[in-house]
Amino acid sequence: MNLPWKRETVGRELNPQWTVLSGEGAGQKLRQPELRKGTWPVPIWHQVPSVTAEPHPDYYRLPLLKEPVWIWSVPAYFYLGGVAGGSAVLAAVLHGLKSTEDLAAACKMLAFLGTTVGPGLLTWDLGRKFRFINMLRVFRPTSPMSIGSWSLAATGLLASLSLLQGEKPSGQITGWGLAAGGLVLAGYTGVLLGNTANPLWHETRRGLPVLFVASSLASTAAVLEMLPLNNMEAGVVRQLGLMGKAAELAAIAAVEGEAARKPLVAQPLQKGRSSALWRGAKALIVAGMAVSLIPGRWRGKHLLGGGLTTVGSIMLRYALLEAGKESAREPQAVFAVQK
Repeated sequence: MNLPWKRETVGRELNPQWTVLSGEGAGQKLRQPELRKGTWPVPIWHQVPSVTAEPHPDYYRLPLLKEPVWIWSVPAYFYLGGVAGGSAVLAAVLHGLKSTEDLAAACKMLAFLGTTVGPGLLTWDLGRKFRFINMLRVFRPTSPMSIGSWSLAATGLLASLSLLQGEKPSGQITGWGLAAGGLVLAGYTGVLLGNTANPLWHETRRGLPVLFVASSLASTAAVLEMLPLNNMEAGVVRQLGLMGKAAELAAIAAVEGEAARKPLVAQPLQKGRSSALWRGAKALIVAGMAVSLIPGRWRGKHLLGGGLTTVGSIMLRYALLEAGKESAREPQAVFAVQK
């Protein structure tokens, strides 16, 4: 089959003179190989796979679900949202304390930056800036996407107000409101992933929100660890970091345990590119925790420990996205979740 316009349609059988393809999935390429001259567009089987595949029947090995079309900006938003949420909580706890006022100011700035850049990253993925605004037209308590959109908008507003108020007594109420919004912002992404038909994300829906909240605390401490701090501030950040990293590793183990109950669902965490990212993230988080446990205060130690944890936390979110894509491609994993 010789199609003269084939090279201009990124792997799709479309004539650009007749049709226009747009939207999030417009950039997806077909996974079947290019047809060669003299071949049939549909393969001819001597035996039908759906019959000979017993005891594991499927739809001719074709994916039952559409894999996520999110681009790099979504995991980046997951990370920034986590840092913003953890910073918001710590800023509320430290509000009004003279010995840690510089650390509290840094936390408020991180919360502001995270809630400011975050909508930009989401808009980059959506393609049009008004699509994020359209998500605020309706509030649905049963929709994690709606809850997250409103939490991001409200937390951004409170972060701006808290930054302007500084350490004034009136900022205490704003700070606790910011902390509440920060917790939702840090954890709703895990609920969002679990509230899908994706086999891996759905099967680990109980552990993912805990993992995202724990990772947000570890990520926040890792960023703050690399800043110049006094002795009191360094102690606070160290304790937050150790608790966050320990909770993050425990949540990772819990997610792996949930997925392992159905081996086909757990495969993306054990094989392939997503597995390499997942294992690399765990190794970096463990290494960052080990560096933090080394006694003494010296600049290189804090930069190394914070840097390792930061890269590990970012890699963890990309690993979850890649694992979700691989899980959606496996039809048997979908059947395993439905049993």
